[in-house]
Amino acid sequence: MTRLLIKASIILAVSEMAVMTLLPYSGAWGHTYSYLLDPLLMLLFALGPLYLLLRGERTKLDKQNALDSKLHVIVNDLWSASLHTLSAEKLFDRILSEILDNSPITLQRKGAIFLVEDGELRLKSSAGFSDEHKRLCGTVPPGRCLCGTVLQTGEPVYAGEVEERHHIRPPGITPHGHYCMPIKSGGQVIGVLNLYLDQGHRRDAAEEKFLASVCAITARIIEGKKLESSLFQMQKMQALNRFAAGISHDFNNILGVIGAYCSTAAKALPPGSSAGGDISEICVAVERGARLTKQLHLFSRQASAEEQAIDINPLIDNSADIIRRLAGGAVKVELKTAGSPLMVKCSRSQLEQVLLNLAVNARDAMPGGGTLSVSASRQAICFPSTRQCLDAALITMADTGEGMTQEVREKIFEPFFTTKPEGKGSGLGLAIVHGIVRQHGGEIVVRSAPGSGTRFDIYLPLHQASNPE
Repeated sequence: MTRLLIKASIILAVSEMAVMTLLPYSGAWGHTYSYLLDPLLMLLFALGPLYLLLRGERTKLDKQNALDSKLHVIVNDLWSASLHTLSAEKLFDRILSEILDNSPITLQRKGAIFLVEDGELRLKSSAGFSDEHKRLCGTVPPGRCLCGTVLQTGEPVYAGEVEERHHIRPPGITPHGHYCMPIKSGGQVIGVLNLYLDQGHRRDAAEEKFLASVCAITARIIEGKKLESSLFQMQKMQALNRFAAGISHDFNNILGVIGAYCSTAAKALPPGSSAGGDISEICVAVERGARLTKQLHLFSRQASAEEQAIDINPLIDNSADIIRRLAGGAVKVELKTAGSPLMVKCSRSQLEQVLLNLAVNARDAMPGGGTLSVSASRQAICFPSTRQCLDAALITMADTGEGMTQEVREKIFEPFFTTKPEGKGSGLGLAIVHGIVRQHGGEIVVRSAPGSGTRFDIYLPLHQASNPE
């Protein structure tokens, strides 16, 4: 309103100056009716500009009301969709569909939603994309094309036409423009909304503000779903922990009795008895059961764990021999420790268990041999998913094995999930790794793709008393 009044005042002032300039040349200057003519002429001069000004402001107001109305519809529909138990893929499809169908902006029926994973954009939903287009835009690194620029800068990107910033150009591309908007949470870019415009569509601040509001709602939904998933996983883990603790205790007692009778029976058999082989198999089965019980006991976190400040570097050096033995002769093990101490407060035995479990996992992923790299370094990092920032000791274990699909990668830390043949794995190894790392206040990140190997990054908080800034 203030700006409107200022503009109107300027128009009236300019009109008055024009009248004051022209009136002396009209011959009416000095006559008694000139005092009436002055304001009348000023209004006459100002009438047209004032009309155009008010009409423009009314147009802007109508457009803003339309944007607000559509935003209200989209918000209601998106919140409604978020309350349903939809898969992540279907939820993103629903969000994109709501935006394209209800937006008051003139859009092509084409767009995409990307989420940030491992520092890159991953395509999660698209409309109007060919299979080749989806392949080309499946992964977008920072700075590449318009969406990568949004990830790199954190700012909206507008393009009125296909230009030099369009690094990704699928076959059959037609003239178009773009609004690429960041989806932010806590000031960090967690995704990008990419919408297609008709070529020549003019950039509009009100449209960008509308899309920014839509992205803010989308970010809230994404974070809410992550929190919901985390809470569900936490509840499931707590239930499994209680179950595993009870089972391991009772099962261990049963195995103790079976093992004792098995040993007694083996000693009582006469030499060369045909039952000796059967008794031996029972004893071996008892030992396997005992190992599984130990894993269950560790998974349930009921095992005592005395924490102390230790340096990661000698821990890795001291574990080198057993890692090499576990990996086998066909796997080359490379170690690289940090140049300075990395003190963390942890249970030495549990951290060694983490290294051994990951080494076994890497060995099984390289049946034909390969390379297992183990390194330690210091790194400061923030995790958008948990909103945790750490000055951390980073332990990296990377192999050159078969790699994993995204579907497998999303489930590898779930208890009893395994891709190994029946009888070859309990599905507890990586669940134990995840539990130990989180128990020590750390984070674990896995990066993998089919044919590209697997990398585990373990971040453990540095012991501040020994690592002053």
